[in-house]
Amino acid sequence: RGDLKQEYDIVIVGGGMVGATLACALATRAGTKTLSVLIVDSQPPAGQSAKTGEAAPTHESFDSRSTALSASSRLILERFGLWSGLGAGACPINKIHVSDQGRFGATKLDSADFDVPALGYVVENAVFGAALNATLEQLTHCAVLAPARVTSANPSTNGMTIELTGDEVGLSSESSRVEAKLLVVAEGGRSPLCEQLGIVRSNEDYGQHALIANVGLSQPHEGVAFERFTSTGPLAMLPLLPVAGEQRASLVWTLDADESEQIAALDDAMLLARLQDKFGGRLGRLQRIGARAIYPLSLRVAREQIRPGLVLLGNVAHTLHPVAGQGMNLSLRDIDALVATLDEASYEEGALGSMSTLRRYLAAREADQSLMISVTDGLTKLFSSDAQAKVWLRKAGLLSIDLIPALKKTFGARAMGFE
Repeated sequence: RGDLKQEYDIVIVGGGMVGATLACALATRAGTKTLSVLIVDSQPPAGQSAKTGEAAPTHESFDSRSTALSASSRLILERFGLWSGLGAGACPINKIHVSDQGRFGATKLDSADFDVPALGYVVENAVFGAALNATLEQLTHCAVLAPARVTSANPSTNGMTIELTGDEVGLSSESSRVEAKLLVVAEGGRSPLCEQLGIVRSNEDYGQHALIANVGLSQPHEGVAFERFTSTGPLAMLPLLPVAGEQRASLVWTLDADESEQIAALDDAMLLARLQDKFGGRLGRLQRIGARAIYPLSLRVAREQIRPGLVLLGNVAHTLHPVAGQGMNLSLRDIDALVATLDEASYEEGALGSMSTLRRYLAAREADQSLMISVTDGLTKLFSSDAQAKVWLRKAGLLSIDLIPALKKTFGARAMGFE
């Protein structure tokens, strides 16, 4: 509490993957090194385990889930100075295999065909969190207030006036007030602050849930990421680094909402048998499943991403279906563009949270955001239907991509985030 100042250049609400990455990224730009940053997070601080090499943060964003990072995301994280803490814990994706269950036609991508070391990487969120924590600890201009929450945020002459509460960090029961030139909301898809600000978000419920767990394998995955489209939706098996000699994959299994309840009730043996039947034997016998988590899936897009002194980032701006694994990759590109824009604005008095500055940022990002929203939504609907026309279109599409070099090159470049 004693370190809390009355004024900050930037206040970030949300200390999860997006908010913490933004704070770290701001420190890498020459023009933003002197900006004061405050992270306000409702979760307790993550365990400071990165220094010991043990990835065991307690923040709910940094749990046993994993994140698929494209090759272009690695380049962004390198610019942010974060990849050095992530690389050793990242499993390279050497190949991608996309297929439609029970039907002829598949697409295969190989890093060797694109002359890149890897098509992408899979990083466990706990490892990501540990790397972020280690970097945040070194930032003298960045303070973290957690657990605490923002009770209100209102426009002021110089940006935003923010009211904070947090008994555990010494704010007592009364709100404390800080001023910020720019308020960044990055607290996830269920942001209370976004609702309090009256920002409307479109919401399309897919009627699907994602079952997420780590799976033990009987044979090496050889860096192959599998995406298998089933009648209920996509089933992804993403390669993970081995632990104690065990080969592992990260499962993201999309299920109809009703079916997800039945699947969740199965014991491990029955669940593995059901999963084996759906996925097949490409990874040998599926022999162990870890802790499970189930999340409802929807497409949510904020109708406003910017206001004077305010910007939305991450899932609060756009929550995508995980079909293409592009949520965090899209957010990293948003962060990269925002930091570059703020870098320029930091030299101008009063420009940090101005609408002219934030419009430049949004103009740079709208096309990419719209494309990824359309692609993920279209793929979800195309591959979750058994309508004959869509079945034919899927088969033709997968075969065309695999057989036509120009299409395959374009598809691969998009998968790596380079187009």
